[in-house]
Amino acid sequence: MDTFSLTICDDDKITHEVVAKYLLKFYKKRNVELQLQHFYNAKTLLSHAEDQQTILMDIDMPETDGIAASEKLTLLNPNVNIIMLTSKRERFKDAFRIGATRFVTKPIELSELYEAVESARKKQRTFPDLLVEVNGRQWKINQKKLYMAEAYRNKTILYLKDRNISVNLTLKNLEARLCPDLFLRVHKSFLVNMTHVADIQDRVITLNNGIRAMVSFRRETDVKKKLFENEAYWG
Repeated sequence: MDTFSLTICDDDKITHEVVAKYLLKFYKKRNVELQLQHFYNAKTLLSHAEDQQTILMDIDMPETDGIAASEKLTLLNPNVNIIMLTSKRERFKDAFRIGATRFVTKPIELSELYEAVESARKKQRTFPDLLVEVNGRQWKINQKKLYMAEAYRNKTILYLKDRNISVNLTLKNLEARLCPDLFLRVHKSFLVNMTHVADIQDRVITLNNGIRAMVSFRRETDVKKKLFENEAYWG
């Protein structure tokens, strides 16, 4: 079972109860263990900043509001995902400025809440490292940081952000070891991390580090379907 850690920071007790009730039910149906933390003011939350992964943050709180708290929080923990909760749409501009990833308006609409929190969960999700042997040494490769793999003769070239690595694996064997939520075989010679796709034109994929891969005619529909799913999945 997957686990997901979410923190709620809001001075309103009823908001905590409502959000917890519906999100626990939502994730139980999806076989995800939701681990909730509750804070009722920003000061207490900031004292636990380094422990946070995803926060549902109310903007309008006494003493330190959600915008000021988020500015401090991102300095202490740059990797945190912040979802802003507010009844005042005019505060969205301030929230964008400090790097909020999503917004949920009050009164809360469940569909909006589910979409925002689920998008954050999927960004937070981790995957096991890929273990490969390179020149007699074991390498650990973060799957999210692997952009593409290309079959070349009897080897496979792994494309990372700042280097390429040649490994003694077939593309088929490599594909079996990678997460299908991330990777798709777009051509007999190319296996692509679809979360890194920047563009697709004339059956050529361009990744966000500039490298390209051909898409075979028979796989084009699957590629476009996966891109559409990823837009909703990863946000």
